[in-house]
Amino acid sequence: MNNNEKYDLLAEGKTGLASETGIYPRDKNFRFDAAQMEKMLSERQDFKLVSFDRAKVDPEFSIMSFSVEIEYRKTLLNVDLYVCETKNLNPSDYGFANSIDEQSLHAAMEQKYFLEVSMYFELEPLISFHLQLKIMDAIVPDASLAIDFMSYRLLPAKWLSMTAKSFTPPSPDYLYTLHCVYDEEGETGNRRYWFHTHGLHRCASVELEMLNFRQGAEQMNTLINMTVKKFLSHPAREKERFTIGYDGMGINLCWLRWEEALKDLPADIPGGATYRDEADNVHTEPSGILFAVEDGNMVSPEIYAPTLSENPVYYITNEETERMSALAKERFPLFESVFRKEYGQPEWTFLVKFGLTVDNPDAGSDREHLWYDVISIENGKIEGKLLNQPYWIPGLNKGDIKTYPFGLLTDWIVYSPDNTYTSDSIYLLEN
Repeated sequence: MNNNEKYDLLAEGKTGLASETGIYPRDKNFRFDAAQMEKMLSERQDFKLVSFDRAKVDPEFSIMSFSVEIEYRKTLLNVDLYVCETKNLNPSDYGFANSIDEQSLHAAMEQKYFLEVSMYFELEPLISFHLQLKIMDAIVPDASLAIDFMSYRLLPAKWLSMTAKSFTPPSPDYLYTLHCVYDEEGETGNRRYWFHTHGLHRCASVELEMLNFRQGAEQMNTLINMTVKKFLSHPAREKERFTIGYDGMGINLCWLRWEEALKDLPADIPGGATYRDEADNVHTEPSGILFAVEDGNMVSPEIYAPTLSENPVYYITNEETERMSALAKERFPLFESVFRKEYGQPEWTFLVKFGLTVDNPDAGSDREHLWYDVISIENGKIEGKLLNQPYWIPGLNKGDIKTYPFGLLTDWIVYSPDNTYTSDSIYLLEN
């Protein structure tokens, strides 16, 4: 299948790319046994094993192969399982999604075999990915680590176990990784940046890129990440303008396939044509270069950098808002436990986000999501100090101290002296 055919497939909301993940046991004496694997899958309560059959083995790839049918959320999905040798795979070649302890890495390196799980995302990407994690956790409940081959990252076993047993899917941040490449020009050391994603193609989306910009790297990082979250549920078509946020005016973007976008750019810039001159180069796969759309013209998104540093509003889909809120509430007991233990200690900060009803009919949404610095948690209510100035709630101002019921919670963050913790990483603070 050539790239034009792949772009056409993605435009129809389909993908020809399966999601590939792997999981390593912790016990070096662990043995993958067909009967035991089938039993572990059949005993799982959050999905139903429909069939479990041996499949033809490719001896150059695996020592055992299975075709599995799973029923999940009233949908039948086909999953391929492969027991593979670890000798040709080095976990140290991959980045980290969260921190992984040396003991777990060592345990993984001692394993002779690992399990690879392959499936197409026939449900919404996060729901499909969540199921993939559940399948891995069911077969290898005591893991040392997992690998997401699509985003080139290692996943901590403790995170996987917590997430697999959760009712709510994890953050979209775990579906992809964002790589940054830059060069430095001249005596001034003026950098030219290239941001690009890995992992979105399996989600029926082009990968996304920004390149040939010099200013506002932090702001561009946030902008592309917010765009990814939109594309996971509502991908835009090529050259279709979409609005990703508000900075006093609409933040408007569109994308061009890289083959078209690079025609007018120098070949030697990071992400330019010379970076894609090999047929098997992953960066030759379908990918969209993001542009700002201003007065009908396509220009570099870095024109938004100055205003994006001044408290912009990013539009988050209803689906993502609901997921964030559900996970924040599901894991809030962990947040509250740490708050009661560490509140008042130097350099510890506890923030919550509330979805508050707007007063302005032009807001484009019935709620504005605002961050508060937590002061107290009592009787199902949270008291906090507002950290940002609202756009759409005139009677509320930065610095106001307010108390809201738990039901309005949509997100939270913990800042410690040496780390930042979210609902996806709070497990690191558990004893």
